[in-house]
Amino acid sequence: MPIRTLAILAILAGAVAAQSTSKISGKVIFVDDGLPLSDAPIEAKNTSTGVTLATRSEQDGTYTLRGLPTGSYEISVSYPGLVPFKKTDVEVHDAESRRLDIRIEYPYFAPLGESREDDIARHRIEPPKGRMPRLAGGKPDLSGLWLNLELTDPGNPEPLPWAAVRRKQQIENHMIDWPELRCLPIGPILQGEDGDNTIIQGPKTIAIFYDIGHDLPRLVYMDGRAHPKDPNPSWMGHSVGKWEGDTLVIDTVGFNGRAWATFTGLPTTERLHVIERFRRIDLGHLEKEVTIDDPGAYAKPWTMKKSAVLAPPGYEMQEYVCNENNRDVEHSVGK
Repeated sequence: MPIRTLAILAILAGAVAAQSTSKISGKVIFVDDGLPLSDAPIEAKNTSTGVTLATRSEQDGTYTLRGLPTGSYEISVSYPGLVPFKKTDVEVHDAESRRLDIRIEYPYFAPLGESREDDIARHRIEPPKGRMPRLAGGKPDLSGLWLNLELTDPGNPEPLPWAAVRRKQQIENHMIDWPELRCLPIGPILQGEDGDNTIIQGPKTIAIFYDIGHDLPRLVYMDGRAHPKDPNPSWMGHSVGKWEGDTLVIDTVGFNGRAWATFTGLPTTERLHVIERFRRIDLGHLEKEVTIDDPGAYAKPWTMKKSAVLAPPGYEMQEYVCNENNRDVEHSVGK
């Protein structure tokens, strides 16, 4: 075909695209914390012509691909540090306004020698059935070995601008500042999500132990004491507890501002105030709500929800020493 003819066809194709009113719009969301991803590059490739249109998500995660000629498209997003997104056979009709929300997740790293399926199967344990046990005084007995406080609802955090920037930097830099990389504690907000938890319930103190070596044990004072007026800032903070019906409420202050609020890099400050609500709904299931109140990092308090199952008989916590053979740091080089 003559070059002149090709040029004319290209001009006509461009004119058709310019005249098209069809569009795809939606929101780019980070699955792991439910928050939007800004400045994410979105591409729509026409599978018939190979023509590609591109845009980037706004601060609130929204995007719009305009002027799409009728046809089938491949939508793709490649965001630094996250699993690439691709969706094929997205049909666009004439004068159509189509919505497509894009959900992107963090790469999954299974324990050494395991696939993701192996790791999931390892935690797919059928919990014992029965009624919730109670202590002699009538209060629920939360004691036991609880497996993985799985996140069931990330809540709706509204980070202040600096905290949103910090999160974006961590995601793009492959979470290089994650405390666990250097065998540091991660604080009570996240502890238990990536390991097992043993709760020992006494009349005046509740102790919570974790099987991850750098995660410090927690002491929750149930004797009616108040928080210190000027607590020494620490990773775990100072915790006091009380019962509200069958719900254990743990109030914690006195943080050092170094722990993360999510595995996705949302930070905290020394103004952090954490309220946890534990509820054993039957013999084998434990529910937990965590309210994060940190006016130094968030516009308002927000609540995440988690759940755990009771370990079967014979299951025991294993020893874990982070500093021995720790190879995280040498492999976590960022971007």
